[in-house]
Amino acid sequence: IMSGKTDFDPSKIEIPEPDASLILAWQVKDKRVLVIGGGEVALSRVNHLLQANAKITIVAPEFEDVLKYYNELNLFENFIQRKFIKKDLTMYENESTTQKLSEYKQKILDNDNDDDTGEVGANENDEELFQIINEYQSQRFQLVLTAIDDHKLSSKIYNYCKLLDLNVNIADKPKICDFYFGSMYRQGFLQIMISSNGKSPRFCNRLKENLIKPILNEIDLNNSIKNLNYLRDSLRNNLLIGENNTEIIKKRMDWNKKITDQFSIKDWSLMNLNDIEKILKFYPNIPNCNTLEELRK
Repeated sequence: IMSGKTDFDPSKIEIPEPDASLILAWQVKDKRVLVIGGGEVALSRVNHLLQANAKITIVAPEFEDVLKYYNELNLFENFIQRKFIKKDLTMYENESTTQKLSEYKQKILDNDNDDDTGEVGANENDEELFQIINEYQSQRFQLVLTAIDDHKLSSKIYNYCKLLDLNVNIADKPKICDFYFGSMYRQGFLQIMISSNGKSPRFCNRLKENLIKPILNEIDLNNSIKNLNYLRDSLRNNLLIGENNTEIIKKRMDWNKKITDQFSIKDWSLMNLNDIEKILKFYPNIPNCNTLEELRK
């Protein structure tokens, strides 16, 4: 969408600096992930995955005691005590599902299904395709994580994963990783990742422990997020129920942005539901106060 502005000045544009990573929140809830290894690094990977509600399969000849305990608690989908084999990468895949998707894929790519209006794939059965893709994806590993000392085997696993179009992280081999694990700070719903793009993970950990944690732990940021989420949901689901046209949505988003900035982060952390309800009553106006103390007067 073009802004329509005519006062464009290239000299005022800050070009994004390259050589970084694209940091994303990867959704692996109820999705299969394979961890190869049973030591401390594997435990670290598993802890990240458990926070994200992944379905974890772990393979190794030996396991840390904590990983054995996790298995006793039924935190893994599969706990396999033996050496890795190539078939582990496709252990849940069903040949008939794979064949079905392959045939459907060929059918779509080989045929021009656009109708006279120019709509892409107008004659395709989107629901059927969606179901086939979901079935196929549920059988595949969304991520493969190796945490072993055998660099030669790690490189082989990387090659196998690429042949199978699987996303892979090889511990201590950043050049052949599709993604990195950063140092993670978490407080409830809030997650902050700190990454050196594989240059110095230890420094990122020190930065988290010695600088970020001491500052952020002083504020109940999770309560701030809960309050703002309640504000947003109440506005959308109760106050403006059924109002879904573009103009109303833009108005709601603009108000939400302004009200979020109206109070300090600390004030949001100290608010309760009575405070949020009071703020909602001002919609579409902004309360004439900038602090929680003024709001409660």
